[in-house]
Amino acid sequence: MAHSVLAFRLIIVRTSLDFRYSLSMLSPRLPFHTRYIFASFAAASLILISGCQSIHDKKEITVEILHTNDMHSHFAGSKNGSACITESYCEGGYGRVAEYVKEVKERNPNAIFLDAGDQFQGSLLYVNYHSPLVGKITNKMQYDFATFGNHEFDEGCKALSDYAKNADFPFLAVNLKPAPGCPLSKNNIAPFTVIDRPDAKIGIIGLANPDVVNQSKACKDTKFVNPFKAVKESVKALQTQKVNIIIVLSHLGLPFDEELAKNVNGVDLIVGGHTHDYIGPGSPLGPYPIVERSPSGKPVLIVTTSGEAKFLGHLEMNFNKEGIPTSWNGEPVRLGKAGGSPEITKIINQAAEPVIKRNSTVVGTNLVKMRDGLDPCREGDCLSAMVTTDAMLDYARPKGAVVALINGGNFRAALPVGKITQGDIDNLLPFKDKVLLRKYTGKQLFEAVEHGVSDVDGIGPRMIQASGLRYSYCPTAPVGHRVRSVEVQDRDGKW
Repeated sequence: MAHSVLAFRLIIVRTSLDFRYSLSMLSPRLPFHTRYIFASFAAASLILISGCQSIHDKKEITVEILHTNDMHSHFAGSKNGSACITESYCEGGYGRVAEYVKEVKERNPNAIFLDAGDQFQGSLLYVNYHSPLVGKITNKMQYDFATFGNHEFDEGCKALSDYAKNADFPFLAVNLKPAPGCPLSKNNIAPFTVIDRPDAKIGIIGLANPDVVNQSKACKDTKFVNPFKAVKESVKALQTQKVNIIIVLSHLGLPFDEELAKNVNGVDLIVGGHTHDYIGPGSPLGPYPIVERSPSGKPVLIVTTSGEAKFLGHLEMNFNKEGIPTSWNGEPVRLGKAGGSPEITKIINQAAEPVIKRNSTVVGTNLVKMRDGLDPCREGDCLSAMVTTDAMLDYARPKGAVVALINGGNFRAALPVGKITQGDIDNLLPFKDKVLLRKYTGKQLFEAVEHGVSDVDGIGPRMIQASGLRYSYCPTAPVGHRVRSVEVQDRDGKW
């Protein structure tokens, strides 16, 4: 791996193999689409553009869904692949989401706004203020229901319990069963809820990510049950209450959601997160929504947005009186210029002022332009990983190290071109982990690399970034058999 020379001093590095995600992360750089607002639907004049034939029925029920996932504290939006500190010259962000949701809910008070998890972690504002700032801002968003992402456990169960208690919206998690010793056991987190409308009963089931037991700071009393079994039991419980429109709010990733749709009867819609997948116009993963079939043959819709507050999902579904989806219409909404909510802008600016002052110290200069940022570091070589792993190896080589490893999911931003501040480094590597020096066998290194390319198409947050090590693999080969070679560089530079 040929590394570019940078005039740069790295202050914070991280090397623990932080496999915080269990599934793939595919967020292709795709062309964005113009924001639009759906017109109100009337049953007699519904125009279906999704490809399914509309069934005109006087008793047809319309359900309008707004949804986010993996927002990762990009409160002020993003620019050039990095989270912004203020909204100036940035795109997306929480204020723009809040403005859009407000407009829709003024038109349709029955619209349901859902979040599929991972509000925590991913920006310099989060690094400095953590969950209290997340709560302060999300309480201005008009969320109706949410579930927990894996990063919600990064501060431990006590902090998460406090965050959930102070939220203006309830959390749902059918598979989370905290033991009495876990602070979350006192939150009375519901497995599901029922929205009782005059024309329909709508059930919403939450699914949190169980990987937090091994990959985050969840306490030892954080317990989970099998998600498939839990959803099946909840569907039965809802159906006994005469609920025949059922939504699953999931933070287990698109591959899991697709399997759930194909293996469980009674679910109509899955609102997902975790894998940061973009689906919609131009996506290789499919149109928005993805349509699967349950064992009974009934259509099951799946929606998700790529994350980082770049898009807002917006879907309208129509159901017949039996609760079977008959038509649907929607598209991810590109959020555009950051801003839109004076309340959220005020909170962001107040939080940003001291952060900007504290993090204005210049620690280096970058003169290199190349692929970099959250997505590129999960897809192959990226500048941030090259610099970080080289710095790690330079630090540890006097102690006997010959290889430095870090997984691509650690990188949350890109190195800016030009002056680099301490704030840029904190934004780039926000997890504050320590460098770990250990001996590994060649077999263990090979297995680590193999695990790193086990996600869909061989890319994702598990991908190993390295200095002193290089590898090749075939992304279309079966999982566990993708790596073709792994080589380590000796002190003379030979592989």
